[in-house]
Amino acid sequence: MITDTDIIIGKKYKVLNLVGEGSFGKIFEAINIITSEKVAIKIEKKSTISLLKHEATLYNKCRNIKGIPKLRNYGVEENYNYIVIDFLGDSLDDIKIKHGGHIDLCIVLNIGIQLINIIEKLHNIGIIHRDLKPENILLGLEKEKKSIYIIDFGISRFYINSKGCHIPYVDNKKYMGNIIFMSLNVSNGIEPTRRDDMESIGYILIYILTGYLPWNIIDDNTKDINKPLRNQFIVNMKREIPLNKICENIPIEFNIYLEYCRKLEYDETPNYNYLKSLFIIINK
Repeated sequence: MITDTDIIIGKKYKVLNLVGEGSFGKIFEAINIITSEKVAIKIEKKSTISLLKHEATLYNKCRNIKGIPKLRNYGVEENYNYIVIDFLGDSLDDIKIKHGGHIDLCIVLNIGIQLINIIEKLHNIGIIHRDLKPENILLGLEKEKKSIYIIDFGISRFYINSKGCHIPYVDNKKYMGNIIFMSLNVSNGIEPTRRDDMESIGYILIYILTGYLPWNIIDDNTKDINKPLRNQFIVNMKREIPLNKICENIPIEFNIYLEYCRKLEYDETPNYNYLKSLFIIINK
């Protein structure tokens, strides 16, 4: 794995600095030494099963969707795999911090409508994201500062199989992703589908609007407890807390949004236009 910057990858990408790190790799800011264009490079240790190869396949599949960065390159160098994508701006977490811990309602509504548009297009080509969270939602740069982009397809998958059928219902699964923004069904061990991406969007919007979710208190107060126990505390609270408590002191449409998402059947197509209309109504 790369430990030093100022090296060249793929014969043209000069690594500048580390900008992010996750369970499956590190993300670096880099520059194309031929065009002087900034890019982002994600790197993982070379292994038999490459999550980056899977991620590159999905980025390529999404190449015509506005709101998903362009895949520039995928390759293998020495003992690591890498992908190169567009360099983007601040994440929703960064923006939330810069705005004093929460984002204004009108901005949140705009973000919500853009997110639903992007996820609808993603679902239409048979892909579910499965790890939506503020760190994976970024602003564009310069002229596209108000445009939202979704990144990190490491654990995304096709929900339509090779025969054109929806993946079967499975429970008792070990969940993957961020427990804070994960849907209730996925937290309960049910295989993720389209409804779960939509529910995660609801939690993200409430989080950036109010500055917290009720189970953030558990997350903050249980950092010294082992992770499985901490996660179970969060899941239990999600099960028990009423939606009107989650949506306290914010427009009722957020409550309606979450209630709708939680009532969706496993293989049901969400009514994306209806969900967008809830945020349009608030903004009038």
